[in-house]
Amino acid sequence: MSPHMRGKTLKVVLVICGLAGGVYAAEEVTTTQLPTVEQTIAQQLAAEGREAQEAGLTKQIESLSAEQMLGLSIKYDQEMRQAVEHAEDVKILAYRSHDIIRMSCIDDKIEQIKAVIMVTAPRYLMLRTFKSQLVVMQSQFAIISAAHARVGELAQTVDNCMGDNLDAVTAGRIQEEEVYKTDNNLNDPTRPQTSFEQIDRPPAASPYY
Repeated sequence: MSPHMRGKTLKVVLVICGLAGGVYAAEEVTTTQLPTVEQTIAQQLAAEGREAQEAGLTKQIESLSAEQMLGLSIKYDQEMRQAVEHAEDVKILAYRSHDIIRMSCIDDKIEQIKAVIMVTAPRYLMLRTFKSQLVVMQSQFAIISAAHARVGELAQTVDNCMGDNLDAVTAGRIQEEEVYKTDNNLNDPTRPQTSFEQIDRPPAASPYY
């Protein structure tokens, strides 16, 4: 074999090894270092007493081209990171209110959002690595879509943490505070007594005026 042919053969071998190494690295990131997106979402839903649903292909995903899936994946990643920023802003409001239940609720949702984002990150690498294989891209994009939907749900729950939808205990405590602050419930035996006795002014026709 001539030196020229040997050089070409060596280049081909190096290219093949490089591609195989990239595929192996992508598989290692998604299978060994982190729990899967499905496992993370399933654990979160189980903690809420809900049953997890398997992320599968839909007709909408099957109708997307490779370019469309890549574009949507970037959009989903941006929206999920914006959800973290929004949750952090809501967290500041909760801290200013000094409400421990609200703060705990928001902290929990932020941690869940960050966990979903972290385990979803390798899927973008897989999507770009196999952009010539539509079936592989569809399976990865289905997982990214499930993560995006879960983060959207958690972001909505963050807003609920600041409202009256926390739970029955919190709602009842908030209502009690509002009643305590009003002066309409004068017959409430738990209402503290005033520190002075009110004396009515005599009418204008009184000689004591």
